[in-house]
Amino acid sequence: MLHVFKHEMRLIFRDPRFWIPFIIPPVILAASQAIAVSRYGGQIMQGMEGYMMLLLGCLMAPMGSPLAADSFAGERERNSLELLQLSPIAPVKLFWGKLLAVLPFPVAFSLLAEFAYWFSHPEISTTVAMASILGAFSAVLLTTSFSLMLSLRVKTVRAAAHLSLFVVVPLLLLVQLGHEAFLQGLFVPSVFFVLSVVVCAAAIFGGMRKFVSL
Repeated sequence: MLHVFKHEMRLIFRDPRFWIPFIIPPVILAASQAIAVSRYGGQIMQGMEGYMMLLLGCLMAPMGSPLAADSFAGERERNSLELLQLSPIAPVKLFWGKLLAVLPFPVAFSLLAEFAYWFSHPEISTTVAMASILGAFSAVLLTTSFSLMLSLRVKTVRAAAHLSLFVVVPLLLLVQLGHEAFLQGLFVPSVFFVLSVVVCAAAIFGGMRKFVSL
């Protein structure tokens, strides 16, 4: 499993374009916020900092989807999936090695973006910040597990990437419509996080069984 993990990490870091999706959302959000403040004054942003922090974390979450989509669909597209399964490494270890090479990136970048935004906006309360962080974690788990399941079922990376929009778009709409209730306390974010963990665990278990039976 460790060998697969290291191999996947080398492939990821070999392509500099990998970093671009993780840099673009914070830059766009910061630029749009700066434009809004410069045009309409700082009053427009009062009370919106928590929403912007939650939105930033959820925007970072889907950035791991291309990596998850490439995990298995990419191997199938390159005709290397069969060779991988014939290797002496157990299929379960292959599966976990690929998963553990994908999940840390959206988690780490979401946390980094969240804490950076919180640091630059100290007026955000601890409750709102923790709710936003739990929301970002939930978004990472849901988008990554969904993309992983797609990667096991489709034949190309492009198809997996396009189909992943079916979870990304509803997620952003949910942030737009429900951020006020979500940020009022920690109960709703905690329940949503637990549900996301359960869904992610079920998806991973189902994906592992699917991969072993290929």
